[in-house]
Amino acid sequence: MEEVKSLDTEKRINIDEDSGIALRDEPKPVDPNAPDVPVIPGADLPVDPGQETGPKNLETKIREAEGLLKRYYSQFIEEKRIWEDREKGNVYNSRTEMNDIRLLLWQSTHKHSETFIVRDSPLLYYLHTKLAKLYVESEKFAPALRHYIAAFRYHPLEMTEEGFRMGEWQKEDVLGYDESSAKEHERLYKEWIQAEQKLKKAKDDIHLKESNWIREGKQLSDLVSQRKLWSDEVRLIEETRKNAKSNYEDSYNKRYLVYLNKRKQIESNDLYAFSNVVKKLEDDNKERLKIVNKLGTAGKGIYVLFDYKRNTDFFAYELILERAYRIWNENPNVLNDIAEQYRQDGKKEKAADFYEKALNEYLKNPNPTDEEKEKIIKANLRLATINADLKRNILAGNYYETFFKLSPDTLEKTRVSYEIGVFFNHKIGDPERGASFLTYWLEKNSKDWNPSLAEDTGLPEMESIAYFYLSKKDKKLKKFELEQNKLNIALVQWKKIDEKLILAEKERLELIEKKQTLKKDLMVTTLDDALSQYRLMDLKIEDQEAVIRVLETKRNKIPLIKILFRLGVLAEENRDYKKAQEYYEFVIKEGGETDIRVALKELERIKKILETGNIEPPINESI
Repeated sequence: MEEVKSLDTEKRINIDEDSGIALRDEPKPVDPNAPDVPVIPGADLPVDPGQETGPKNLETKIREAEGLLKRYYSQFIEEKRIWEDREKGNVYNSRTEMNDIRLLLWQSTHKHSETFIVRDSPLLYYLHTKLAKLYVESEKFAPALRHYIAAFRYHPLEMTEEGFRMGEWQKEDVLGYDESSAKEHERLYKEWIQAEQKLKKAKDDIHLKESNWIREGKQLSDLVSQRKLWSDEVRLIEETRKNAKSNYEDSYNKRYLVYLNKRKQIESNDLYAFSNVVKKLEDDNKERLKIVNKLGTAGKGIYVLFDYKRNTDFFAYELILERAYRIWNENPNVLNDIAEQYRQDGKKEKAADFYEKALNEYLKNPNPTDEEKEKIIKANLRLATINADLKRNILAGNYYETFFKLSPDTLEKTRVSYEIGVFFNHKIGDPERGASFLTYWLEKNSKDWNPSLAEDTGLPEMESIAYFYLSKKDKKLKKFELEQNKLNIALVQWKKIDEKLILAEKERLELIEKKQTLKKDLMVTTLDDALSQYRLMDLKIEDQEAVIRVLETKRNKIPLIKILFRLGVLAEENRDYKKAQEYYEFVIKEGGETDIRVALKELERIKKILETGNIEPPINESI
């Protein structure tokens, strides 16, 4: 026990170099005739020059823990052979480990599976889980998996009250469950049982005494007073029984339930760590099954082959998570990962439910760790996006604001701030609420907004949309000059993309011309060089067409027609009808059929205003 506790200290455990078994510290024989060596206070103690000192590294911790395990297994021939086979992979392989996991998971839905459990040994459970965590820390996931599987062979996942009172775990209380508490609970339990038996015997004895009284021919008149004495005795015994039962029930709540809760938390956290190892190995297996198609340009890229282990009847990661949840349904990490699995499976309502539960559990901790803070931030973002998908826009807005408030300044926060601003404008229709998020994004990305930036981030379509939505706030507050400035910047960004698109189209046409020239050359020669040049030109044209499609998508994202119509209205407000005409003519050039019809009516209206001087309100504002 002391050696196990020393694993996390600087005290070294001696390991046999040949077998790797941890050696016991044998007391050295003392020569009674040897002279006493005075100990000088503060002097350094002699240290073996071959012995390591100072904090232990990962390798040392693993070697010492493995040494302790080997020493234990060396006592039992069968278990030693099994463990050696597991380590060397002679008999046990990935499929055997899969079957071991199946046996473990069998307990989730079935009973009478105790054959999987060897015995309840907190010491071995602690050593195996400790080693598994050390291997995970050193990024060796295969041995970590072996140790987690072995750990649960020495640790039943269902613990009854009888197991608490009389279980084998009391001999090895390395997990800190408090064996003295269990023994005290056993004592109170026995007192209660004895009191129950004593009361039953006392009640039965009254009937015997009454029968004997009659048989002996004693006076019935005296029996009444005697019966009262016997009843008083029973009443005292009943009082003792009540006190014993009350003490036992109090112990049940304060000792057994506290133990059970502590045990469940340890088990759930260990199963959660185990599930992450399984997930890592599943994902690694999936990575190995990736292939790259380099045979042609059509459909080129990475494909994932069908993974029978991951996609058929063996969802180990999900099942272990479910088991961890069943054991302790308030484990925030488990709740969070289950929510993520539901989200990936497209079950958004269940995902939202579990994210909310996880968030509530995380928030119960007044001093969360950095990792927990990160999960709280991410859970708020997930809840925002899921609720937005489920059309629960008010809820989504609240979660978005919480995410923004809690999140530090990161690239993720900058990216999401744009989404939040667009969400409040487009989904909720509240430009004032969305303005601060768009302003934050522009501060990080727009040289027009923040001239101190070294350069633009190359996101003109997003800048244009951000300025357009910010202009809506100015419109609402009747700050028309500011609104016009923002709309003009939005239009400039659209023009930048349009210019790039014109150049890209021009380059594509030039490439097509070159291809035609090469085609003519192929009529004269069929040399490999000419053929490869022709094929290369095909690839360049395909790449250029992809560039054009991207630019077209970016350009089409911008609400150009709305920007132009509003700029036209603002120009009319300033009595600049010539500028307004230019904007409406721009709509005719770029808009659809309905937009063109409205723009033509606007031009007719402006013409009448210029002829008659009678001002009529714009048509597009009433649409």
